[in-house]
Amino acid sequence: MNEGLKSHFLNLYSMVMADGEVSPKEKMELYRIGEDFYGVKPEEFDRLVISDEILFYTPQTDTEKILYLYDFALISWADGEVADIEKSTMARYAKRFGVVDEEINPLVDFLLDKAKLHLTHEELMKEFSE
Repeated sequence: MNEGLKSHFLNLYSMVMADGEVSPKEKMELYRIGEDFYGVKPEEFDRLVISDEILFYTPQTDTEKILYLYDFALISWADGEVADIEKSTMARYAKRFGVVDEEINPLVDFLLDKAKLHLTHEELMKEFSE
């Protein structure tokens, strides 16, 4: 697993923890995202979480930024509701990824709307480009 992906999964794990509870549904969604979109097995993720690696990777392309933020949205919806702290955490990551301030909230809302529909990465990017 490359450094960017390690950072992304540690960030996603922080999203799971954002509301102070680790919902089994959120954890299963995290594993699903790992396997379906990135080919990362649950065991690899578990090893990463218990390691002492602390790193932050800023996605380099707009597509990568959108997909990484969308993964946060999927985690947010995994338990059937989006807590305010999850939405604000997404906004903080969008800012760290270099999204312009006035575009952060509309982008977060768009991604949360699409995550509620459980779109794949490919479906999301198709909708995003329309």
